[in-house]
Amino acid sequence: MAPPIIHQLPEQNRVLVVDDEPAVHAVTKLSLRGLRYADRDVELLSAESGSQAVEMMRTNPDVAVILMDVVMESDSAGLDACRTIRDELDNHLARILLRTGQPGQAPEKETIEGYDLDGYLAKAEIDANRLYSALRSALKSWHELVQLQRHERYMEVLHERAIALHSYDPLPLTLSHILEAALELCPATMGAIELQSFEQSGNPQRHFVHLTTGSNGQHGQTAAEEIRSRISHDAQIQSINALQAYGDGVLVPLRAHRDLGYGWLYLNAANVDELTRSALTVLAGHAANALYSSVAESMLAAQEDDVDSLAI
Repeated sequence: MAPPIIHQLPEQNRVLVVDDEPAVHAVTKLSLRGLRYADRDVELLSAESGSQAVEMMRTNPDVAVILMDVVMESDSAGLDACRTIRDELDNHLARILLRTGQPGQAPEKETIEGYDLDGYLAKAEIDANRLYSALRSALKSWHELVQLQRHERYMEVLHERAIALHSYDPLPLTLSHILEAALELCPATMGAIELQSFEQSGNPQRHFVHLTTGSNGQHGQTAAEEIRSRISHDAQIQSINALQAYGDGVLVPLRAHRDLGYGWLYLNAANVDELTRSALTVLAGHAANALYSSVAESMLAAQEDDVDSLAI
């Protein structure tokens, strides 16, 4: 299974509590009441067995911290779940804190190293303050790992797309490549891009492309046309020179070098964070070069056609 990629930090810090004792879930909830990290509250998810924990992680790969009991449906249920989460689900982002009432069942040093754990808490020794501190440290570690993963992913995408965008493709294809790259950096159900280019004789040409990633293609097309109409009637659009929130998404201004064209890219993605905004801004810079090349290539082709027609 492919490792999870966290494109956007969730609105809440998700913590999975795995224990077969209802009282442990209740006490944990009380102990962590009021805990916030990175301006986000904590959302507690619950599982009562190791197998249930695995299924929760399969469907919720953005869980930040797992508080895992050891002895549940079997003497090693918690450890078996840890192994599956790390190896089968390939999730090495989630921070796993082992909580056990039987330390002899799982010796601390060997267990941490053998199961890639991030903490070991003996139930008999842990109190509310220690649990609070351990969880906050784990959340901090998870946030740092996710941001590092996202940064590396964005650099990889931008490098690959920068190479692809400098291939002198026809303008409609270049616009499609730019939009695909934007959706890879900032997943959204709909993206649209429009460019007004100034080619031979100064005649403006409008080019519009949209992509829908959801299952309802007709709805996506309607949404794309609606945002295009709204933007075309917005007198302030041409003065926008930096990415900004617009409607239910974000708007990125586009400029082809030497004033050969201008336009915009829109993604209906809300709550775009600073890292994604930076990546989209870098993409717009690569797009400026690519759009200039495509428009210039089109102008040269048109001039050659004019020369050929005069020769005839």
